[in-house]
Amino acid sequence: MTIKDRLSLLKFSNKLKNIKIIISDVDGVMTNGDLLFDDNGNETKIFSALDGSAIAMALNAGIKIAIISGSKSNSIINRFKKFSKINPEDIIIGTENKLPTLLTLIEKYGFSKEECAYIGDDIIDLAPIHNAGISFAPKNAIKEVKKEANIVLSKSGGNGAVRLAIEMILRAKGNYDEIIQSYY
Repeated sequence: MTIKDRLSLLKFSNKLKNIKIIISDVDGVMTNGDLLFDDNGNETKIFSALDGSAIAMALNAGIKIAIISGSKSNSIINRFKKFSKINPEDIIIGTENKLPTLLTLIEKYGFSKEECAYIGDDIIDLAPIHNAGISFAPKNAIKEVKKEANIVLSKSGGNGAVRLAIEMILRAKGNYDEIIQSYY
């Protein structure tokens, strides 16, 4: 965590500690944004294992995780169905207008906007970023998203951005060290 990340953690600590659900985009956030296609036209994505470990940590801490992606790639469903604590209904793909989906997820679980974190990197993420209690943008996000997000992370999408956001939330909640100790 860089000094800038630590300052963001301090500045937004009160908002971060209230988070009960993390909703994230995929392309450019959980991946580096590159799209790989095989000769048959099947799309493949490369996900960060570091992000996956942090997602498991968040789930074990009782934080819900949901995915909203404009992509219709089955690789997204295949990646997140490996997490038994993620409700398969909360993996939403092929959604260009993400705000109604974000609001539905918040309502579904009885959370307020202030209890929702959103991580996005591109123009279709602007509305959710503006309407979440706290919002993150990876280092490689477009400038409009960086301008709107509460926290611009020091990590790029596909290179630990989601992990950094989750670590900030867990540290603000005061249970990061306890979770790390549980792995010993």
